[in-house]
Amino acid sequence: MFNKKIKRTLCGLAASLCLVLCICTICTGCNKTVVDTNKKEAEEMVPMEKAEYSFPEKYEKISDSGKVKFNCKLEVPDNIKGQSMDAVGVEGLYCCDREKAWSMFGEGKELIEKPEISVDEGQTPYDYYLFADDENLGINEGITYGNSNSKYYLNIGVQNPDNQAVFEEAEVSFKSEEECITEIKKLIDELGYHSEDFIFDCYPLNFQIMKNLEEQYIQGGYLAEEKRKESWSQEDDAYFIYAYQKNEGIPIFHEMMSIARIMAYDTPDNAPIQAVYSTRGVENLNISNVYEFKTGEEQVSLKTFEDIAVVVGEKFENILNDSNYEVTRAKFYERVYLNEEQKYETEPIWYFEVVENNTSKSVTLINAETGKEIYLQ
Repeated sequence: MFNKKIKRTLCGLAASLCLVLCICTICTGCNKTVVDTNKKEAEEMVPMEKAEYSFPEKYEKISDSGKVKFNCKLEVPDNIKGQSMDAVGVEGLYCCDREKAWSMFGEGKELIEKPEISVDEGQTPYDYYLFADDENLGINEGITYGNSNSKYYLNIGVQNPDNQAVFEEAEVSFKSEEECITEIKKLIDELGYHSEDFIFDCYPLNFQIMKNLEEQYIQGGYLAEEKRKESWSQEDDAYFIYAYQKNEGIPIFHEMMSIARIMAYDTPDNAPIQAVYSTRGVENLNISNVYEFKTGEEQVSLKTFEDIAVVVGEKFENILNDSNYEVTRAKFYERVYLNEEQKYETEPIWYFEVVENNTSKSVTLINAETGKEIYLQ
């Protein structure tokens, strides 16, 4: 009987031990589930924390009052993702090769005059040459060249953005756009610049369109009769070629564009490289405001486009009138300007074109880092 009692006791202890082990196993399993879940959530959160903000491809929004409307594609280089970018500095202006410029446009020509032109201390000397047949050449950091035909192209505003749409309606057949741009690229490379540092574009200059424009300018009193070209022919067909500088893929808003509000437009006539290339070759060439950049070690933080858009929207929303405003263009730029000490500084900006009542257009500049407007005279 005593043995039976011990046996019952041992069986009870064994059952209790099994119960404890089962409970521990269950608890351990629960804890593992919680740990795995927390670990999974943490792993899912990491990519979200590291994900970069990307600028939208297009921005469409209308203010509550309906006064301001955004309807624009964002022109942003692929390498700018939205959170930050490398700081940029300017070493100075990039200078053309003077000897090469002279050999290309001056050597062997009849020199009529070389006036002495004074420049401020520390500035690059400016040499100006006037040749026979109204051909001219100017060299400092950049270069200006025009032959005897160039004045006829410039008189009718081939570089004027208001005429661009008219020119694009017709074609020229002596060469393709690509061929002419390639020729200009070779030329500026020979002058000591780097064609890969520019964004090129062009449009055709059909002789019949130019003849019609000249007549309109004379009849409208914008051009004197004595400046009329004796005749226009297919030999005068040309392209107006222009290029904006870029650095690390970012287009440059050069210093001359900050002089005044009317100078701030992203148009062909503001480009630092402009050329007229006809069936005869280069008729006119202008290169100026080309910079030598240096990349800093610091990073510049960028505001989201939504934050920038709020600043633009509030600006026009707060104008006390009955006008409606539509933001039709938004472009990311690196702005180069002279500070109060006449030294170069840079800042990333957003360039906006805003149309009022479907008629007049204006430009608004916003600092992409601070979100503050850049005011121009």
